[in-house]
Amino acid sequence: MKIAFLVMNHRPAAQLLRLLAMLRRQLPGAPIVVHHDRFGADLDASALNRIGDAHLLTSETAILWGDFSFVDAYWRSMAWMIEHIEFDWVILLSGQDYPIKSLSTLGDYLSAIGADAFVRAVPISELSNVADRRNRNRRYLYQYRPLTTSSQAEQLSGRLRRRVRQGARPFVGLLNNVQPYLYIYGLPDAMPYRVGWRARSTPFTENEPCWFGSTWISLSYRAASFVVVSARDRPNYVEYYSRTTRPDESATATLLYNAPTGLRTEPRDLHYVRWTNPRTGHPDIFTADDLAELVAAPEYFARKFDITRDAEILDRLDEVLASAGATPDRTASGAKHPS
Repeated sequence: MKIAFLVMNHRPAAQLLRLLAMLRRQLPGAPIVVHHDRFGADLDASALNRIGDAHLLTSETAILWGDFSFVDAYWRSMAWMIEHIEFDWVILLSGQDYPIKSLSTLGDYLSAIGADAFVRAVPISELSNVADRRNRNRRYLYQYRPLTTSSQAEQLSGRLRRRVRQGARPFVGLLNNVQPYLYIYGLPDAMPYRVGWRARSTPFTENEPCWFGSTWISLSYRAASFVVVSARDRPNYVEYYSRTTRPDESATATLLYNAPTGLRTEPRDLHYVRWTNPRTGHPDIFTADDLAELVAAPEYFARKFDITRDAEILDRLDEVLASAGATPDRTASGAKHPS
């Protein structure tokens, strides 16, 4: 089985290169594709040369947290991979992910499950928490526009943006609660508000509902091809999701779970993530104190890590992975996807 990695990155190179080096040590024959947001940080393309079989992609526009730019970059990157490299599975990672167990058994694990895709998701109508269900309805059943442009928001200091949001919060809360047609969505980190209106029609039906789940999914070649073809052949679907909020947690999952019979999607992923305060919109950053928790987790990867806050945890994980012994290269042969 030939496993490939697609790494989405927007941060400085140091942590990304450390992740790539570990992936290469773990699976020497695995193709690696990096989609780097050059508007977020500089990355010298030559830095990937020493990794081997590593390819750099980028976009002409910045990837903005919470909007469709991430999904667009993800789908375009998979289309490039299908055209240019051979793989049986593509594992989506961020530049702040890291392996937490040996990848030598990953291919066997994927084969044993017998699925075409690993996507941890549920229909939004089946979310047990009422507040969560209402929030996801507002994300994906409304069509949004930013109240201010990115350039206008950047002209305000972080402190001033927070003050503006604090002052507007009572009005926004009142407006959102007294009527169901217009909704002002507040993203975290003092990002600009987005205003949405209830969509008159959606791409969802009773038999093909809207799904919500993890961004970080793993796809077989067959599933990746299905997503790429669907994005190409369903422009109305793409246009609809481009006007939702945080579509990375729904657009791909909804395609896969509503796929025609024959494409099997498994409701799990390969990432261990801890959310102490979900309202921030960000998972916990792991530190060296979390080593035992990470090693005990059943997943192959964890997120997220930040070497500017705690690099020791990656040192400790390197030791754990090294102690697992030499990793046989199981990705160099056996590719089964059609040409």
